[in-house]
Amino acid sequence: MQQLSLNFEGGLTTRYQTLREVVHAAVLASPLGVVGIAGKLDMGHSELSRRLEASAADNRPLRVDDMVRVVEITKDLRPIYWLVERFLQTPEMKQAVALDQLAAILPHVVALAQQAGLSAPAPTRGRR
Repeated sequence: MQQLSLNFEGGLTTRYQTLREVVHAAVLASPLGVVGIAGKLDMGHSELSRRLEASAADNRPLRVDDMVRVVEITKDLRPIYWLVERFLQTPEMKQAVALDQLAAILPHVVALAQQAGLSAPAPTRGRR
């Protein structure tokens, strides 16, 4: 059995609710844009746009082969990482990601609280 180690920023499943959304973000972030990627997929840009936009009126599916090609074309691995995060993370891994994110934003929260005139509560002594 071969083991693979992945290093990636967590939180993709929080930012993107569906795989379609993260593939759409990869297309929009590409310098080729929707038109360029659609050409490489051998479809019109309006067809690709319809497949990337979830709409009740026009629910054309994003095909798996198209998603794979988008990753190949853009070199954007977020769709793969989204799948890994969604299906392979253990509760312990999710907790570690949350703690890392809290550690990153907590200094900003404290600084904002101080700017807003809020003070931290005085530390309490443990009971003996």
